Amino acid sequence: MNILNIILIIGFYQTLIFSGIILVRKQKNVPDYFLAGLFLLYGLTLLLGYLEIYNRNHDYPFPFLINTSTPLIFLHGPAIWFYIKSLTTQEFRFKSKYLLHFLPFILISILLFLNIYSLPAAEKVMLERTEAFRDQISFPVIIALVAVFTQGYFIWGLLLIRNYRKKIKNYFSEISSIDLTWLRILLITSVFFYAGTSLLYIIDYVFRVFSYHGLQTIGYSYQAVFILVLGYRGYRQGNVFSSHKVSADLEPAQSKAAEEHSITDKDKIFVQELLAFMEKQRPYLNSDLTLASLAERLGATPDYLSFILNSKLNRNFFDFINHYRVEEFKRICRKEKNQNLTIMGMAWDAGFNSKPTFNRVFKKTTGVTPGEYVKSADRVTN
Repeated sequence: MNILNIILIIGFYQTLIFSGIILVRKQKNVPDYFLAGLFLLYGLTLLLGYLEIYNRNHDYPFPFLINTSTPLIFLHGPAIWFYIKSLTTQEFRFKSKYLLHFLPFILISILLFLNIYSLPAAEKVMLERTEAFRDQISFPVIIALVAVFTQGYFIWGLLLIRNYRKKIKNYFSEISSIDLTWLRILLITSVFFYAGTSLLYIIDYVFRVFSYHGLQTIGYSYQAVFILVLGYRGYRQGNVFSSHKVSADLEPAQSKAAEEHSITDKDKIFVQELLAFMEKQRPYLNSDLTLASLAERLGATPDYLSFILNSKLNRNFFDFINHYRVEEFKRICRKEKNQNLTIMGMAWDAGFNSKPTFNRVFKKTTGVTPGEYVKSADRVTN
C-alpha cells in the first residue's frame, strides 16, 4: 500500500470519528451540525479519492468512479463558510440566497458530465490512463476555479472571524478563549498552502514537470492535517453566543443605530455615574465581567451601556474594562509591599485571567511590555 492510500484511509477514518463524536454529544448547536457535515463531506471526498486510486491501480474495474471526487472540492469552501458563519453570527438563520454557494459545484458537475461522465467507459479509461484529460479545456478551467474559490472562501472566513472579534469585544472583557485565534491561524495557513499547491498545478499544466500522483499526495496530506486540527479544536470550541447567553444585540445594526442616536443630558449623567462607579466599586477586578453583568449593576440595559461606551467614550467594552485593569496593575506594581509578587500574580490581582491578553493589552496601552514597566516603576510605601 503506497503512502497516498495510507493518507486517504487515515483521513477518512478521522472524519468518521470526529463527525460521530460531534453527533453523539448531548448538547449540540447549529455550528456542531455544520462541523459534522463538513467532516462527512471531507470523508466522502477522501473515500472517492481512494476508490479512484484503487480503480487506477487495478486496471479500472469501475470506470464510473473516474473523477468523481473533483466536484466535491467545490463544496469544501461553502462547508467551511457555513461552519464559520454559524459560529460567528449571533442569530444564525439559513437564507435562500445561501443556495448560491452551491452554484460552482453544480456548474463543475455539468462541465465534467459533458466532458467525461457522459463518455463511453472505454473512452473514459483511455483519457485517464494516458492523462489525455489534461489536454481538455475543462482541466485548466477546473484548476483555476479550484484556486479562486478555495482561496476566496478561506479569505471570506477570515473576514467573518475579524468581524466576529469586533462584536465580542463589545460584550466580553476577556476573549482569549473565544476569539477563534486557532481557526484564524488554520485559515491563514490554508491560504498559503493552497496558493502554493495551486501554483504547482499551474506550473505542471504548462511545463509537465511534476507527477500528478505526487500533486495529489501533497493535497490530500494537508487535508488530513486540516481535518485533525479542525476536529480537535472544533469539538472543544462550542458556540459562544449560546453557551454564554449573550443578552445584547451585537450585530452591525446596533452600531448603525448608535451612530444615529444623539447624546442627551441623560446620557451625560449616566457617563458620570459610570465613571464614578468604575473608580469606587472597581468591577473590573472580576475577570469574568461582561457587558450584561456591568449593565445590571448600573441599572441599565446592555444595549444602552454599549451605546454609551461606543458613542460617548469611543471605546468598546473590552478596551474600556481592560484600560482600568492596566491602571490597576500599575498601582499594584508600584507598591513596595508587592515587589515580591510575580508579574502575572499582579495581573491576576488587577482582573486579568489570561497572560496573552494581559501582555497584548498592556503593550498596546502603554507602549512597553509589563516587564519593562515593572523595572522602571517607582515604588511607594502606600
